[in-house]
Amino acid sequence: MSGPAETQDSSGRLSWAAPAQWAASAAAMAGGFALVQVGADVANWSPALTELPAAIGLGLGATLASLRQWKFAPLLLAAPIAGVLAESWLGSHTLLLPGALLGLATAFAHLRPRFRKLDGINGVLAGAGGAALASLLLLRGLGLPLAAEAIVAGLGAVMLLLPALVRWVPRAHVPSEREVERSLSAAYRPPVLRAGQLYRQLETDADADMLDGLAEVGGWVFNLARSLQTIGRQLDTVDHSDLEDRIELLAMEIEETADPFTRDRRLATAKHLEQLLRHADQLRLERDRIASLQEYAVAYLEEARVGLTLARTLPGEQTPGRLNEVLDRLRQHAVEGDARRQSAREVHALG
Repeated sequence: MSGPAETQDSSGRLSWAAPAQWAASAAAMAGGFALVQVGADVANWSPALTELPAAIGLGLGATLASLRQWKFAPLLLAAPIAGVLAESWLGSHTLLLPGALLGLATAFAHLRPRFRKLDGINGVLAGAGGAALASLLLLRGLGLPLAAEAIVAGLGAVMLLLPALVRWVPRAHVPSEREVERSLSAAYRPPVLRAGQLYRQLETDADADMLDGLAEVGGWVFNLARSLQTIGRQLDTVDHSDLEDRIELLAMEIEETADPFTRDRRLATAKHLEQLLRHADQLRLERDRIASLQEYAVAYLEEARVGLTLARTLPGEQTPGRLNEVLDRLRQHAVEGDARRQSAREVHALG
């Protein structure tokens, strides 16, 4: 069964971290960077690794800004140091490579398990830009005390956190009436049209995060309808009564057939027809499961519409919850369906 990823287009939105998270991340990044810079002013660093204090500061700042991803702290600390060592070996002395590696590591730590190649590219570019800006501010100087200049440079380095704090969130595509009419026959349109109508009513009231989830629910209703239509077309080709009559007739003919070759062929034919009946029964069961899941999704959209109306008009009422639970059930159905089909293919191959 197809999932909502197949009904996504370029629509979506920029997802911004909450202002408090922005502030905390910027403060942590600047504070960690400044802490090392102030310490490096009195430490005895190797002349061959003059960028090492700045790289460690970047790593520490990124680590402090990523406490929820504490398991990746060694990676965030090691990435810029590895960049300094690589640049030293190449004879270069900049923070571009350390920043790029740290930006990549930060994006990976924050955006897993949905980390994409584009996220990695954004991390590399933002990391290199943030490190370059921090380095420029340190080199030029602002006529401020060392600690203040280090904090300002650290604020410039916050650029490397951008892929984790600001990213593009695609939104599942809820089909228009025209698309529904083009893709589905009349018998399968009503639930999808109803879901689209409910979603458009919810668009003005739901917040951005909830709207993303509601759009995915609407996309699932459409995909479930397409699956139902595919199964329905297959079942239309199977006449259950006719198959049973043919199997019964073959059984009678087998008993009366003396020729071994003819009897074996009729036995094989009967087995194929019996297997076709079993497949049809499995398709009917899958159709009932999909139909019940589609009804469940549409019912949730109806509940969400009324719930949002109550939350807007009656003080103290809460917006509808359980959206994640609904999405988990829809996604799990797709996963289980894929697993059943894979198992069936493997059993068939073994046979």
